[in-house]
Amino acid sequence: MKSKVSQTMQNFSRAVIIPVKFMAVMGLFLAVSVILQLDFMPGGIQTFGGLIKTMMDAMLNNLALIFCVGIASSLANKKKIEAALISLVAFLFFLAANNAWLSLTDQLAEAGEMGLFGTGQGVVLGFQVVDMNVFLGMIVGCLVAFIHNRFSDKEFFDFLSIYGGSRLSFMILIPVILILAVAMCYIWPVVNGWISSLSGFILTTGLLGVFIYSFGNRFLIPTGLHHLLWMPFCFTALGGTAEINGQIYYGAANIFYAEMANAGTITALDPSLRFATFGFVKIFGSIAVSLAIIYSAHKKRKEEVKGMILPSMVVASVAGITEPLDFSFLFASPLLWLVHSVLTAVSETVLWAIGARTYMLYGLIDTVVSNSVFSPNVTKFHLVIIVGLIMSVVWFFVFVVLIKKLDIKTPGREGEESELTNVGGETDTRAVIDSGDSDFQLVIAGMGGKDNIETITNCFTRLRVTVKDESLVDRTKLEQISQQKGIVLNGANVQVIIGMGVQGFKDDICEKLGIVDA
Repeated sequence: MKSKVSQTMQNFSRAVIIPVKFMAVMGLFLAVSVILQLDFMPGGIQTFGGLIKTMMDAMLNNLALIFCVGIASSLANKKKIEAALISLVAFLFFLAANNAWLSLTDQLAEAGEMGLFGTGQGVVLGFQVVDMNVFLGMIVGCLVAFIHNRFSDKEFFDFLSIYGGSRLSFMILIPVILILAVAMCYIWPVVNGWISSLSGFILTTGLLGVFIYSFGNRFLIPTGLHHLLWMPFCFTALGGTAEINGQIYYGAANIFYAEMANAGTITALDPSLRFATFGFVKIFGSIAVSLAIIYSAHKKRKEEVKGMILPSMVVASVAGITEPLDFSFLFASPLLWLVHSVLTAVSETVLWAIGARTYMLYGLIDTVVSNSVFSPNVTKFHLVIIVGLIMSVVWFFVFVVLIKKLDIKTPGREGEESELTNVGGETDTRAVIDSGDSDFQLVIAGMGGKDNIETITNCFTRLRVTVKDESLVDRTKLEQISQQKGIVLNGANVQVIIGMGVQGFKDDICEKLGIVDA
């Protein structure tokens, strides 16, 4: 049961992160649009920038629908295109039914001077409904995926065949969505009260709240569940609520994006920003840790370690993808990971305490572009640089001392004579080549054979495989995969850390196995 619950949470975590990937692109283009609309820009350029901003606003203001379709299609085990279509229609059904019930029972709120703000209701795609924001997309998306996976394979015979398969799951969803839409008219106001209370508690705990949030957000990475912590604070009411230019926004990232779109009128960034600064460790911490690992490596192996660590450092600091670097020392020493998480929490807490108000969700590129639309007096970016330089020195010396004093086997310290050198889960590719096994063959063998594989998916950097019989999994085989940077076994859920190229790696395996997503 414990393994099944953990696997379900990881699947949900993976599904939620898919729409978030596109949010990073939206934020980048939103920042560009603001820059293009600056006063010194030619009129034509300003108009073009305004058009881009309008497009990005359309995405920002309809995140619930985007999350709904993204989650449903990701969680669907098969017929993903049909699952996505059903989720879109189900979302529209919910809006129509919820609005109709509010009207029939005279529960529709009247807009005041601030619109519907504070009434617990909002307008979504033209429907005035109970304001569930992104939670609505998550709930409907998960519900659609659950029913779709249960009933989309059921077929009828002869003249009833049109009602089988995905149409059956669609038919079942109609009354389910109707009941859900009516129930939420009464349930969600109570839930919303709980969310507001929890959000208020976290926001009022000050620096302690920042420390706990920052620590958990880094420490949970090995489990793959860290998305379940930061995502709600960045994209739902848990992270805060703000009214900007007459529009209500929920979550630290959403609020910041809205402030970007109205940068000319912003004199101070919303306090919810405290939940969107975890890119600090990606930029500064990654560089310091990488240099410490290289410095601590045995002299004869420094060049080898540089070749492995430096690319991971660049990816982590520039793009914000830290897992290839994280897993290079996580397995060598959980103590280092604990210290890394504590230093992360200390850094973000200090930044907030001294008044830094810089948005840092991903890597260096996103951080520089996103904050460039505001005055330095607003973001206090110079404080980030100062703290970053100081904490980088602290990170470096703490890691070097621990690695050498405790003789931790980080990359380059595992031994001089080993023919098969496993550095942070990365196997010497010569041993793989000599064995004559391809990565594809190693994946199949490591998972216990083709028939033992139930599902194959991926997230940012990990190949995620669900197996039928976990006892057949061969970790030794998996560790011989030339591209792997770590193996995580959690019951029937097997994760192979690949890095930025995981999508192509997964697609290649699925193609060879004859697995089609749709």
